[in-house]
Amino acid sequence: MSGFLRTGLRRGGLIAVTVLPLGRTVELASGKRLLDALLLASGVTETEDCSGPARCRICHVLVVRGARGLSKVRKDERDWLDQIAGAEPESRLSCKAVLGNHEVTIQLINH
Repeated sequence: MSGFLRTGLRRGGLIAVTVLPLGRTVELASGKRLLDALLLASGVTETEDCSGPARCRICHVLVVRGARGLSKVRKDERDWLDQIAGAEPESRLSCKAVLGNHEVTIQLINH
């Protein structure tokens, strides 16, 4: 993977991610997974590998603000989202979404 996301800016800047309803904002380097921000905000240091579409229960989130600051939804993520009851157009799998160069606010689905 190249050092550039779709914005054309090089990775490496710190990006603020706000996690609702926790109300916590964390900063991570551009190019990190949205899941990394979620784990940091919730105080979890490890998670099991996902065994299927959103089975880890912390993977599925809604992007409230800043969706353009994330990587594009790829086919495998879209296929998994299509299998999740209640998935919305703003839904993302945090293990697949990569931080770009803009602030993001997400809403936990299962908390």
